[in-house]
Amino acid sequence: MVDDETFRALARSSPWRWRSVELTRTLVGDAITADHAVRAWIDRPGRMRVVEPDGTEHLVDETPAERGLVLVGSSDGSPVEQPVITVPLDPEAPQPVRRPDGLVARRPSDVTVAYDDPMYENYLWVAMLDPVELSGGVDVLSVRETVREGRDTLEATVRPTAGYDPRCTCCALLFGEVAAGLLRAEGGPEPEDRAFADEFSVALDVETGICVLLRELGGDDDGAGFDVSLAAVTAV
Repeated sequence: MVDDETFRALARSSPWRWRSVELTRTLVGDAITADHAVRAWIDRPGRMRVVEPDGTEHLVDETPAERGLVLVGSSDGSPVEQPVITVPLDPEAPQPVRRPDGLVARRPSDVTVAYDDPMYENYLWVAMLDPVELSGGVDVLSVRETVREGRDTLEATVRPTAGYDPRCTCCALLFGEVAAGLLRAEGGPEPEDRAFADEFSVALDVETGICVLLRELGGDDDGAGFDVSLAAVTAV
């Protein structure tokens, strides 16, 4: 039987569960009137192609430099070895602590590991692909196993707590009063004046860990969020 710790572990696991995906993301909400479905092809590490409904393409190639050590100059001019940033699937990268089921119990904290996939529009896209922010600072009110478009999925109702730590406060997956307060504290743009949702419905694809559904529950934008359909996956 699935529990909240399994949900949290899956939310940590995306960087080690897939190498490439083809997906379609569709925005959902009463204020959305146009076709907001975009198709994307993502190849880790660092390559992405996004096609918008009108055919506009966005190409990204952020492939990391050659692995190993590089020499940089110190303040006195002497060479200093500095490690090159690694990505999670690099054999030389620090490895996570895994549970018996293979999901991630604890991610490496090494600052030389770069987790982010390429960004489209804002960091909500990055958080969608790697929803680690759902693994802590969030009350998991309910969780269940389901099948979404033929794919095993964990669906949960969650509520951000004071410890919620989004990848970006401007575009948190769970943008409510907590994220709005963090945004104000950081001196960011003033959040829109509306009643925020207290809870959210989210779903994580089991094979990839990608967030494939997000809905606000309550507030002025009740029902707003996105859907993701996965057309192809290359697993690790």
